[in-house]
Amino acid sequence: MFGGMMMTKNVTSDGGGAQMKRAGVSGQLVPFFKAVCVYFVLGAGAPSAATAALKCAPIICLFCCVLYKAAYSAGERDTGRHHTNRSISGIREYSVSSFAVYCNVSSAIWCCDRGRYARFVCLGLALSALGDAALVWPRLLAAGIVMFGAAHVAYIAAFGLRPRRAGLGALAALAAALYVRTLRPAALAPFAMLVHVYAALLAAMAWRGAARPGPQRAGALLFAISDALLGYSLFGGSLPYKNVLVMSTYYLGQLLIALSALKPTEAQRHEH
Repeated sequence: MFGGMMMTKNVTSDGGGAQMKRAGVSGQLVPFFKAVCVYFVLGAGAPSAATAALKCAPIICLFCCVLYKAAYSAGERDTGRHHTNRSISGIREYSVSSFAVYCNVSSAIWCCDRGRYARFVCLGLALSALGDAALVWPRLLAAGIVMFGAAHVAYIAAFGLRPRRAGLGALAALAAALYVRTLRPAALAPFAMLVHVYAALLAAMAWRGAARPGPQRAGALLFAISDALLGYSLFGGSLPYKNVLVMSTYYLGQLLIALSALKPTEAQRHEH
């Protein structure tokens, strides 16, 4: 989290845009990788605000990267350096802390004119971070499922419905149906409706992510694998090395989805 806050602080200084541009995507992602390392060392503790913050920090870093990219690109393309600085100054207002970014996520996303793809990826990342925070506390499991379901809707909106690739869609639907059958009915009962709807959204997200070229193909698949592992550990049976397996595939999947917005393909540039 602190890496993401420092990154945002740096890009809002007078030379921040140029510094970020020179750093490139890999340099911008350094706070994300630091936050992931900190989480795996310190983050898997008892439910607490600190645990939630450590768990959310890598996703907040990705959110800040994509949001900055959207705002900077929009200002550079539409109205030149003057309005770029205004966009960056706007981000500064939302970035006094990572929680300030959270509270103002909706306004910040829709004020940026980077393109619908990046905006929906930002929204998906923000909702995912909220879901991460909720899942730290077992009593908020239903809220976490709802947040991640909404994140999948945002990603589906980003990926779009073309090309169709109906065969991939059918395969994803079949995999989701078979997966739900592996879960224990007794454990699933209190959340049966939520889990079935969530499985359908997860399958749709994986389908749409895989239907078009770009790093989100692997990202959507890894996200689906992570959720499947987590769901099995909750409603199916024990899972050795649960935290490492679930969170490593999750963070990598989210990273690849974010990269598809940070380094869009030619098709995405022409479409949006």
